[in-house]
Amino acid sequence: MYTTALSAVRRRWHIGVPIVAIAFLASALSIGSSNYTFGFFVEPLESEFGWSRTAIGGALSFAAIGSLTTPILGRIMDTKGAKPVLVFSLTVLAISFLIRPLMTDLWHFYALSVVQFVFFAGANTLPAGRLVGIWFPHKRGRVMGIVMMGNNFGGLTISLMTGYFIATGGWASAYVATGVLALGITLLAFFIVHERRPADQSNGGNLNKELPGLSVRDALRTNTFYIMTVALAFGSFTYSILLPHISVHLLDEGTSNKAMVTLASLLAGFGMGGKLAFGYLSDRYSARQAMMLSLAGQIVFITLIAYFPTGNQIWIVVPLFGFFFGAFGVLGTLLVQECFGLRYFGSISGISGMIGIIPTVTGPLIAGGSSDILGSYAPAFVFTGFTFILAIGLLSILKHPDIMNTKK
Repeated sequence: MYTTALSAVRRRWHIGVPIVAIAFLASALSIGSSNYTFGFFVEPLESEFGWSRTAIGGALSFAAIGSLTTPILGRIMDTKGAKPVLVFSLTVLAISFLIRPLMTDLWHFYALSVVQFVFFAGANTLPAGRLVGIWFPHKRGRVMGIVMMGNNFGGLTISLMTGYFIATGGWASAYVATGVLALGITLLAFFIVHERRPADQSNGGNLNKELPGLSVRDALRTNTFYIMTVALAFGSFTYSILLPHISVHLLDEGTSNKAMVTLASLLAGFGMGGKLAFGYLSDRYSARQAMMLSLAGQIVFITLIAYFPTGNQIWIVVPLFGFFFGAFGVLGTLLVQECFGLRYFGSISGISGMIGIIPTVTGPLIAGGSSDILGSYAPAFVFTGFTFILAIGLLSILKHPDIMNTKK
C-alpha cells in the first residue's frame, strides 16, 4: 500500500513538473510582454505614427478590462479545466501581437490592447493556480512561488528579446517575434498540459468531483470572502502606485539612469527570491500569515524609499522592498485556495478579483496627483503604506471556512 502510494506521488511529480513549467513560461510571456516591455515601444510608435505619449500610454488603462472578464474565465476553468482556458488565452495573446504590424490608426492600437488584456488572467494566474494546486497539493506554496518567478524571468528575457528586435528590425518585428513565441508556448500547452493525475484514474479522470472546496454560493455567504477581497484590493495598490513609480521617484531625487537600471534589475531579482521564500513560508505556516509579513515588509522599505531616496542605503532598501513585494501575487492565489479550496478556485478568484479595477484605475491618478500637486511621489507611497496597514488588520481577523468536507 505504502509503495503504491509512493509510486503515485513520484509519477505525479514526473508528470506535473513539465506541466507547471508551461505555466511558468506562460506567465513569463504574458507579464513580460506587457508590464516590462511596453515602454520599449513608446518612442518607435511616436516616431512612426505621431501619436502622443499620453495617447500611447492610454493603452495600459485597458488592463482594467481583465478584472471584469476574469470571473468568466474562472468559471470556464472550473467546469472545463485549465488547459482550454490557457490554450485559448495564449492564442488570442499571440494574435494580438502578430496583427500589430498592420496598425495604421490609434484605435487599432487600442483595440488590440483590449484583445491582449481581455484574456490576460487566462494566460497566467488562473491556470497556474489550478495546475499547481492539482499536481502539487502538499507543496503548492513553494511550487507556486517557482511558477510565478516566471513574471520576473519574463521581465528579463522578453525585455532583451524586444530590445534586440526593435534595434535590428524595428517595432513591427518585435511584435511579430513576441507573437511567434506566444504561439510556440501555446503548442506546448496544447500537447503537454492536462489534469489526469495517476491517483485519479479509478474515478474516470473526473478530478473536479474529488477536489475539496466551497461552492461559489457558499463562499459568497461567508464574511471571509469579503474580508479577503478587500484586503487583497488594498494590497493591490502595490502594482498601480509603487511598482510603476519607484524608478521615476528615484530618478527625480537624483539617481542616475545607469544606477537605476541596476536597481531595477536588483528589484526584479530579489522579487524572484521573495516568491520562492514566501511560498515556502505559506507551506510551513499559512498564506495569510505570509501575506501579513509581505505587506509589513513593504511598508518599512517603501517608507525608506519615499523619504531617504539618496545615499548608499538605497542599494539595500530597493532590493529588500523587491523581496517583500515579489511575494504578493503568489500569496494572493494561495490565500484564495487556503480559504475556499481548489474546486471552484477560478470562479471565486475571478469574482474576488473584480474589485481590483479600483486600485488599477485610481492608483495611477493618486500617484500622478501626488507628483503634480505635492511635488513628490512620497505622499502616494505613504498612502499605499496606510492601505497595507488596513489590509494587515483585515487579514488578522480572517477566519477560514471548513472546506475539508465539502466534496459532493
